[in-house]
Amino acid sequence: MNKLSVYIIVSLVAILFSCTSNQTKKNQIIVSILPQQHIVSQLLPKEYKVSTMVTKGNNPVTYSPAPSQIKDINQASLYIKIGHIGFEDAWVNRFQELNPTLEIEDSSVGIDFIHGEDFIHGDHVHEGGIEPHIWTSPKTMLKVVYNTKNILQKAYPEIKDTIEQKSKSLIDSLKKIDSSYEKILNPLKGTSFLIFHPAYTYLARDYGINQISIEHDGKEPSVKWLQSVINDAKSKNIKTIFVQQEFDKRNAEIISKELGIEIIEVSPLNENYEEEMKNVLKKLKTNLD
Repeated sequence: MNKLSVYIIVSLVAILFSCTSNQTKKNQIIVSILPQQHIVSQLLPKEYKVSTMVTKGNNPVTYSPAPSQIKDINQASLYIKIGHIGFEDAWVNRFQELNPTLEIEDSSVGIDFIHGEDFIHGDHVHEGGIEPHIWTSPKTMLKVVYNTKNILQKAYPEIKDTIEQKSKSLIDSLKKIDSSYEKILNPLKGTSFLIFHPAYTYLARDYGINQISIEHDGKEPSVKWLQSVINDAKSKNIKTIFVQQEFDKRNAEIISKELGIEIIEVSPLNENYEEEMKNVLKKLKTNLD
């Protein structure tokens, strides 16, 4: 076989691969965290593949993508951010360098962000002091769902009506959860709960309760801070410490022993978002009453 024949064959294979790759890319969506995967999967037909960067049990502040996930990035056409988590601050611009055709959209647009002097998580300072955990309040998550629906309809206009139809049951479900939170937590306004990592800041704001965090400015708490938390918990008669599986429980265990209170695990990054938020409400009701 001469060089020209080889060149023609290689060129044809490259063209064929390119066509297949482009078709595959169109149906590949990347999100940052598992609750987003839950949403996007419900809004799209089954032939669309949704991949998550921060996988189960990993910390969204310090997580680095695996080589297989870099491959997913190269094969995707759309990345939907949750907003301002450390992983996104560190990696999203790099993803666009790896895949210049990757469209990046932000599902946190229009949310009433909570700001602080500095929200430091690990080795990242969140832009503008924005508290990132917008998905842990059903009320703010509804805005994320509306944004995600609009992003998908823009990206896939050929299935706009399908996305609209699929969104109705999801939105109805979240509205019911939001109503349950308002009904159950309204009589408990002003009460406090203790948690290691401050993941429920938006939930606390939206439903009128107080979150006390063991973690301080995204760092391991000092002895002085731990004593302050212990004193605060005693004065408020707090019964439980909430912890997340992604974080070290040692400091929570110190406070648990000091106060003689229970440690209860919560999973803000659970893929089954609606079920998890129902469970969180039950735990809050039991421990704030």
